Amino acid sequence: MIELSESKVYEFEEFRLDTKSRRLFLRETDELVPLTPKAIDLLLFLVENRGKVLTKDQLLETVWGNSFVEESNLSQTIFVLRKTLGENTKTPRFILTSQGLGYQFIADVREIIPGDEILDETLFAETDDSNNHKPIAPTIKAKPKKHLKYLWLLLPIVLISAFAIYWFYPVSKPASVSDIKSIAILPFEDLTTEHSEKYLGVSLADALVNKFSGLKKVIVRPTRTVLKYAGNREDPATIGRELKVDAVLDGRIQRINDRIRVSVQLIRTSDNATIWTGSFDDKFTNFFAVQDSISQKVVQSLALQLDEKELKRFNQRGTENAEAYQDYLRGRFFWNKRTGSDLQKAIGHFEQATIKDPNFALAYAGAASCYILLPEYSAATPLEAFPQAKIAINKAFEFDDQLSEVYSALGYTQAFYDWDWIGAEKSFQRALELNPNYATAHQWYGEFLAELGRFDESHNQFAMAMQIDPTSPIIMNSHGHIYFLERKYDQSISQIQECLELDPNFGLCHSNLAFAYEEKKMFNEALAAHIKAVTLWGEPPYAIAELEQAFKRKGINGYWQMRLEQFKTRDYLKNYPAQSQAWCYAKIGDKEHALEWLNKSFERRERFLTTAKTSPTFDLLHDDLRFQDLVNRMGL
Repeated sequence: MIELSESKVYEFEEFRLDTKSRRLFLRETDELVPLTPKAIDLLLFLVENRGKVLTKDQLLETVWGNSFVEESNLSQTIFVLRKTLGENTKTPRFILTSQGLGYQFIADVREIIPGDEILDETLFAETDDSNNHKPIAPTIKAKPKKHLKYLWLLLPIVLISAFAIYWFYPVSKPASVSDIKSIAILPFEDLTTEHSEKYLGVSLADALVNKFSGLKKVIVRPTRTVLKYAGNREDPATIGRELKVDAVLDGRIQRINDRIRVSVQLIRTSDNATIWTGSFDDKFTNFFAVQDSISQKVVQSLALQLDEKELKRFNQRGTENAEAYQDYLRGRFFWNKRTGSDLQKAIGHFEQATIKDPNFALAYAGAASCYILLPEYSAATPLEAFPQAKIAINKAFEFDDQLSEVYSALGYTQAFYDWDWIGAEKSFQRALELNPNYATAHQWYGEFLAELGRFDESHNQFAMAMQIDPTSPIIMNSHGHIYFLERKYDQSISQIQECLELDPNFGLCHSNLAFAYEEKKMFNEALAAHIKAVTLWGEPPYAIAELEQAFKRKGINGYWQMRLEQFKTRDYLKNYPAQSQAWCYAKIGDKEHALEWLNKSFERRERFLTTAKTSPTFDLLHDDLRFQDLVNRMGL
């Protein structure tokens, strides 16, 4: 916690920040504005140093101290602050981003130091939580310089006034259990000491997410959205408010030899009320029973009424083989990390699960979901990965044809590898019929629709995806790219910048931002975004310097000429898709070679070739009969 030298009150715009109580209030209504302790610390430090550009290192060192945290913790907290203060990066009122440096608090601040004025915090600064009262904000009152000894005479008047306010204007009650429509299941704190690979806390949460994701009456945040809170023991209700949910399930898990202990609490975010707590102690081989008990208690606590189909899916385990299930959980653990090497590890665990239980449909589905993404992470070519995905999909269908994940993987394969547009649409629709709350299915279906030029329908799918998963950088970046394909470059830039507030180290985000800047002829900004992207992708400093020098000599064309040279000569770029070189040639106006490399991309059945028809990058080819033939061969 940041230590301030003295008690102060800062006022800026519609807000009042009290350093003593470490709280933020609305000035007009004295309503408490909820913020996490770290967000308050960060805001205090920014306000105390208003007008100064504070570097990211300064902010991390001051606010997080000696804790080992990544830059994404800072950007996530900045994002929460901006949302709470009601601003965005395009028109900042409070926090200005200095590209490559840090952040600056830019609002006018009025500083009030108790002295000639007194900070009156005695008038029911906090009321008993059991009465559901809200804290009343501290107010500034003139300090009497004389007759202080008569102040006690005012006390009866104050008490009578407070009673009258309470009697005639009771504070509204917190939301009831029936009002809870969304929950987040946080990674359980893993207290196990004898195991180096602590996957249990994430895996149990992920298993519960999968159970609840098929229910219609409650939305559950996907596992990949809550992963960043693994190891974060801040107030669960505050985390829940950041995730925009009505309730949070939080817990601890510990494995001791052959036993497992779990303690759980379900917390309402509106008032921090604990709806239910429970503890479980069982044999580790009976992990199923613990998982089932927790999920059933949550359903009972939320008074959820499940129909016959939901109940069947909710109680589905997929296997009764405990060892196979442990392999499946490990596979899900690595799948959620979303890197090329982690996807390959996940496939290994899923395949081990199917060896131990050859009828385990969920494990086949997990392997299929990994295979289809390997090419996007340059971990395999489409011709290597998708045939394996098809084998896993068929095996999953052999044992269970009611899994949304399998239909989603099938739709992705049909759309972006087979170019079977009619079949893909049926598969995506079936996936969403089985599980309307599967955010990834909405995202992939939205991408599919955009590449067919059906942009209004695409935006509808992304709206549903972001309702389920409103803080997903992957979904936000993909939606920003859809705006780019639609030639709505301002919306594309705005969406991607919001994504970068959540994850400033998302390389593909910077790359998509660069393409949008180029279409607006903002070439300096485009270069900065391109350089940031290739830096995050781990390309060597000398190669980055080459690109910068080429831009200085010949502008954006020089950049693309050098990028093309690098693709042709550098081993570290050899696994990039053929379409990358097609982009380079199109950017410098070389139609012949652009078409040549698009055809190579066709032969390799690369994922993003399906954007060729809609992408502005290839507009110069639209009148060429050979390009039209290519588009027709893909069924577009």
